[in-house]
Amino acid sequence: MSPDASPVTGENPFRGSTSVQLEGFGDTTQVGTGPPRPPIHVRRRINEQLMEQVQRYLNHTGDHSTRGRVLALVGEFGLGKSHLAAQVTDILRQSTPMPALWVIGQPSVDMRSVFQHRVMSPRDDLEAMADFMQAITDYYADVTAELLEQDDTGRLGGARDEFLRGLRDRRLDPQKIARAFDLDEELIHSHLRRHLRGVTDHRAFATALALLPNQAYQTDIFRWLSGEAPTAPLQQRGVTQPIQGIQGVFEAFAVFSLVYGQSDRPYALVLDEVDKIVEWTAQDRALFLNAFEMLVNRYVNQGGLLVFCVRPDLWSSLPASLHERVLPLWLDSWERPATEELIKQHLLGSGRVPPDKSCAPFSDPAVTQIVTLSDGVPRKILRICEGAWDHAALGRSPRIDTEAVHEAIRTTHEKRPMGEAARRLERVLAGDQWWHNVPPRDLGDLPGPPGSGEPRWIEVTRTAWIVLLPVRSLLTRSGVGDIAGFLGHARDVAGAAGIEMLVVVNGHACRQMRRQVADATGTMPLVLDDPRFDTALRSGVQSLADRLRASQDNTVLEKLSNRLDVLQGQQQTLLERVDSIDRGLDNPRVVSPAPTADALGERLPEPVRAHFREAREALDRLLEEGEGPRLSLVPVARTATGRPPRPRRLLVDDTALRSMGAVVLARRLLEAFGEAIVGWWEADPAGSDTEPVERDQGELFAICRGFEISLESLPRLDRGGTDPLSGSPAAVTDLGERAQDRLAQLADRVLRELGEAFSGGPAPRL
Repeated sequence: MSPDASPVTGENPFRGSTSVQLEGFGDTTQVGTGPPRPPIHVRRRINEQLMEQVQRYLNHTGDHSTRGRVLALVGEFGLGKSHLAAQVTDILRQSTPMPALWVIGQPSVDMRSVFQHRVMSPRDDLEAMADFMQAITDYYADVTAELLEQDDTGRLGGARDEFLRGLRDRRLDPQKIARAFDLDEELIHSHLRRHLRGVTDHRAFATALALLPNQAYQTDIFRWLSGEAPTAPLQQRGVTQPIQGIQGVFEAFAVFSLVYGQSDRPYALVLDEVDKIVEWTAQDRALFLNAFEMLVNRYVNQGGLLVFCVRPDLWSSLPASLHERVLPLWLDSWERPATEELIKQHLLGSGRVPPDKSCAPFSDPAVTQIVTLSDGVPRKILRICEGAWDHAALGRSPRIDTEAVHEAIRTTHEKRPMGEAARRLERVLAGDQWWHNVPPRDLGDLPGPPGSGEPRWIEVTRTAWIVLLPVRSLLTRSGVGDIAGFLGHARDVAGAAGIEMLVVVNGHACRQMRRQVADATGTMPLVLDDPRFDTALRSGVQSLADRLRASQDNTVLEKLSNRLDVLQGQQQTLLERVDSIDRGLDNPRVVSPAPTADALGERLPEPVRAHFREAREALDRLLEEGEGPRLSLVPVARTATGRPPRPRRLLVDDTALRSMGAVVLARRLLEAFGEAIVGWWEADPAGSDTEPVERDQGELFAICRGFEISLESLPRLDRGGTDPLSGSPAAVTDLGERAQDRLAQLADRVLRELGEAFSGGPAPRL
């Protein structure tokens, strides 16, 4: 039977694999009866980058001062920073020779306790102790050689260079050389203090390092270097206090880096969960960062390897000097290929062999949902897989489908009923005195989306509301559609009232669903189990309230602005009218009356007077007769009951009104044509009534053509009859046809007859 057909049974392969905790000791003791679960590593680019940096450090062959490097694993919670740090410690512990290694799972305000009980010290391992002693001996040899080199008494004789070479090549015992040449122990202490001044001002470290080669003090000094209180012999020599506090512990690591660095030995410090310092007081946090910056500088300058894990927010707030000396390695979200590989690795580790290119018993849609709902965070991926496996095993299902994944989300994240979620909202809102019990009018019975809690309405103003909608875990697009429909329905019912929505998720909301809710409502949803939920809720409500008030203020301001524009226009018109009256009073003018038709006709040139008179008479006759039957206002006759006569209402249709308006406009156009001809005629001083000469034919043509095209823009007086210009005119009997015919031929007749009369030749046709 294939794995795809067998029910999901047996031990859950994903249980107990969702977190990694760094240990200060490389303990490989097997606990339990079963075989140890092999570590699972999914190869990604970040893994290759980190291991490349570690191998380059271990394989360094140049000057030890160029070996040092500090690496920061930067990523959000659950992306695998601790997992990568654990890989680094495994590689370092498996290296030959093994470098000195200190591992801190998380920093603490009580760093002495961490240093004393949870960090590997030289006395905890014989090989580590021997290596530390050799490093001290090598360092002591360098100090002795430097002191002998400064000796100018000549007591070394001709063997001086040989002694110095033997000390620096680690062939001679520095203690024997010091005793043989009676070197003052205080000189060695003073020399050590000068060297340690850049690391620590504590004289105790100089004394301890100088006494360590002395076998009588070795046990006491190793205990003191492991965090214990100094013994009486050490107190008598000036070592009076144990290594304690953040500053003291980091000074100890800096001293160790000096010892190992001077002896050209690799050494490393791995520090996980640096983000714990965010929860400390400002004073403790500042003390940690100052000491940590000093330690980073020592590791870079003395050839050490320091790896620490930090989240992006804290990394961005670290001092710029740290950013310059630290190489950040950023962890990003996992895509589908890496997710599938992680699932397959766990299935293989449990002895269940999935088919090629599949994650059976996980269905393909289930894997897609796992990628989406986990946001690509491996810790969430494993938790979802663990819950989905349990759900499928409970029902003995042969496959883990989408429903099992959704149920795993609900089981893991929906930790409280919807009623408790509503009470949580009430407690937070009551603290800020938001009234949220009475919904707007007509919205009291509005049903919420399926599975949601009771909406909470917050009145911002009489026409502006905020609705808080608690919902279950958002798993599908249909849930987001229900939320958008509820908000749209509420806004439709409320009409002009402003409504904003804040969704509170009682459970899990992945990034994709959050974006969809934000697109539908205009605000990012909040997650009830977020540690900062209370603060986020208060901030969100206040922000939406400000948005509603600003929107209403903008509406009022827009109305006021429009009203002011109208008032300003009216005021400007009034001022212009007053200015016009003032100018008229200051400069009175006698307005000459418009010329009458008879006076204008006498001034027209003789050849065209008759044509103008005929056109004017046709228009006047048409204006007098009007359109349609003649009007009558005779009252309606009395009725049989003897009631008085009723008034008659005369109705005029639009066609008649347009026709009469066209007659009036045509009459005014004819007068304008006549005035233009008179102006053209009287403007030539060289002319006479009988023989005018050299008149401007172009101006005459323009006047006639202007009248013709202006006439074409008016409605026809014959109600759309034949165009007189299309051929020889037929006999006309209607008044409108007669007037239209006179006007249509007038411009051509005037141009032709005036042109022939005053230029001696035919005028151009229109």
